[in-house]
Amino acid sequence: MYEIIDDFCWEKHKKVITFDYHKIPGLKNFAYWNLSRAIIPTPMHYHSNIIEMHCLVKGKRLCHVEDKSYNITGNEVFITFPTEMHSTGPLPQNPAEFYAFQIDLKSKDNLLGLNKELSNTLFDALCSLKNRHLKLDAYHIGLLKKAFDLFAKGDIFSMHSGLQYLCCFIFNVPNLETINQDGMSARDFHIQKSIDYIEENFYSNIQLKDLAAIAALSLSRFKTKFKEEVGITPNEYITLRKIEYAKHELEMGTMSITDIAFEAGFSSSNYFCSVFKKLANCSPSEYRERFCISDPKKD
Repeated sequence: MYEIIDDFCWEKHKKVITFDYHKIPGLKNFAYWNLSRAIIPTPMHYHSNIIEMHCLVKGKRLCHVEDKSYNITGNEVFITFPTEMHSTGPLPQNPAEFYAFQIDLKSKDNLLGLNKELSNTLFDALCSLKNRHLKLDAYHIGLLKKAFDLFAKGDIFSMHSGLQYLCCFIFNVPNLETINQDGMSARDFHIQKSIDYIEENFYSNIQLKDLAAIAALSLSRFKTKFKEEVGITPNEYITLRKIEYAKHELEMGTMSITDIAFEAGFSSSNYFCSVFKKLANCSPSEYRERFCISDPKKD
């Protein structure tokens, strides 16, 4: 187990702005990730004196802290506290879009360029947080986007302007709605009805207009509301559910890959393999070789 300290990075899918670049007291890394494909998992590690927040815009992310696992979806924030051992688990990370930042708690009187009184207030609020899994909305995501876009410009004035948006976000964190231990928040009743339908019928050819009717919403309002509540589009949710089913069957090892593809509702095994590799960072056969708990049948 070791401490991970990221370097400055400016790639298409990963942008990390470090303290050496922004030089704002109490702020370590400020990052933006936009993963269109699965990537290798982050190993178990910790951060000294640092509280870290991962804020998902869309997609899904698995987080392990000590001996507990959490499923994070879009429009949610997940917090790890100083010295906690955490990782993304043994499996590849799902495609996702998120912002992440680290607050260094070594100095109570000098956080984010705030005066002593405000710095102390923020320090005490962060240290007294009781929950790590919280609900976001479009307003909070907008604050993070504006903050990072200003940081990305690189000049001192823009970064300090972006810091105001980031501070506004952080001061809102203690007031955010908590996600329950089972990973559920107070989700809209009508959207939950559509999700229940997907869970029972993901293998069939689900039409969005039918889901909208179940939710008693127009199609355009349903798609907007679903993404606000769940963090991903209905089609993305359906696809992820199919892949979760496929992973389970591959681990069991009792069905061929072709049978799994059709049982999950894919039009062909080739299309299934293409989608699976994008979302799992390996082919179905490679996944089965690594995680199968019994002797699989040959395809």
